[in-house]
This record gives sequence, structure tokens and C-alpha cells, in this order.
Amino acid sequence: MSTSALVLVAVAVLLSSLVQTITGFGFALLAVPLMSIGIPTDAAVVIAATLGTFTSGGQAWSERQHGDRPTIKRLLLAAFVGAPFGLVILNFASSQQLKLGLAAVIILFLLLNLCGFKLEQASVPVDLAAGFIGGVLSTSLSTNGPPLVMAVHARHFSPHAFRGTISAVFVGIGLISLVLFGATGHFTRDVALALLVAAPALAIGFSLGLRLRGYVDPVRFRGLVTILLAVTAAVTIVSVALG
Repeated sequence: MSTSALVLVAVAVLLSSLVQTITGFGFALLAVPLMSIGIPTDAAVVIAATLGTFTSGGQAWSERQHGDRPTIKRLLLAAFVGAPFGLVILNFASSQQLKLGLAAVIILFLLLNLCGFKLEQASVPVDLAAGFIGGVLSTSLSTNGPPLVMAVHARHFSPHAFRGTISAVFVGIGLISLVLFGATGHFTRDVALALLVAAPALAIGFSLGLRLRGYVDPVRFRGLVTILLAVTAAVTIVSVALG
């Protein structure tokens, strides 16, 4: 992996972790398409999934007593079934096809947010469907957040219970994904090198986010992130069109 590609990975991770820390969302949705500008999309997916698993681990541990275990079990069971299907997509889809899929997920996420769509009624079938889709998205595009967050939100948990539940699910699905990536040879030397470069960038972005979020208007910043995600999706589509 070239020096310029590693610099791009570091910048993408720093920016994405900064956004994630301030807004609570957006890491993989931003990091994967930004990294894909300079590295293969499948490598970007593995890097984002690995970093996301570790970043969710701290919150999962601190909120471990508050998670709703039945919900966690249902989501992870369904994700375990869905993850191999996502891995098939990652293994057989071209980098261009993965980029198009990523752009589609970002656009759908933006449309749902702009329309204010929320699941009001939770149920076991909703949990199973969200978990399955989350598993597929985790191993194919590393963008499993939207369906899982919507499903957990629909249960109207307290903030502590929400964080404890969703972070445990993210870590569980992340670990499933990492095992599958490792078993299929996706942890290449280039990916390992990129992770070494990305780790300090992640820490810097997280630290800056903690310092800045007290001075940032959350509503305005979310609006800016929405615009940034829309531009990212557009750039991804253009890069596919240009080959």
C-alpha cells in the first residue's frame, strides 16, 4: 500500500471518528467510501469493521449492566445467520459494485432521516429482520448501524439501556465479522499496515470530538454531516461512473 493511500486512510478515519464522537453516528458511512477513493473497497470494509468493533467495545463494557439481553440475543442470532451472505457479496462483488451498494445504503439512510422515519412498534420479527440485514451489511459494507439502531429505538429503552443494548450488538456482530474475515484471508499485510496507521488517527479523532462537542450545536452539526454524507454518496457514484 502506497504512502498516499495510507495518508488517505488516516485522514478518513480521523474525520469519521470525529463525526462519530460528536453526533453518535456516521463512522463507517463516511470512512468506507472515503478510504475507497484510494484503496480497494473490500479492504476499506475490513478496516472500518475492525476499528468499529474496538471503538464499540469500551461503551459495551461500561454499559454492560444496562443492555436488554433478550433483544441482544435475537439481534445477534439473526446477524450470525446474515453475516455469511454478506461475506459472499464481499468476496464476489467487484469494487465498483461494492461502491454502488455503499452509495445506495448511504442514500437510503439519508432519505429515512430526512423523512423522519422511525419504527414505532418493536417486535420479535422486527428484531430478527434488523439483525439479519445488519449481519449482511456488516460483512459486505461495514454499514450495519441503520437497521440495528432503528430496531433498538423502536423498543423505547432508556438512554442507558439503549446504549448498553446497541453497543453490545455492535461488538457481537463485529466479532462475528472479524472471525469470518480472518477465516477467508481478508486480513492481508496491507490491511494490517493500514490498521497500524489508522489506530492513532482514530484516537486523535475521538479526542478532538470529545473536546469539540461541548462547543458545537448538535442540530447544525448533524445538518452538516447529512450534507457531507450526501456529497460522499455522490462522489462514490461519480467514481464508479468514471471507472
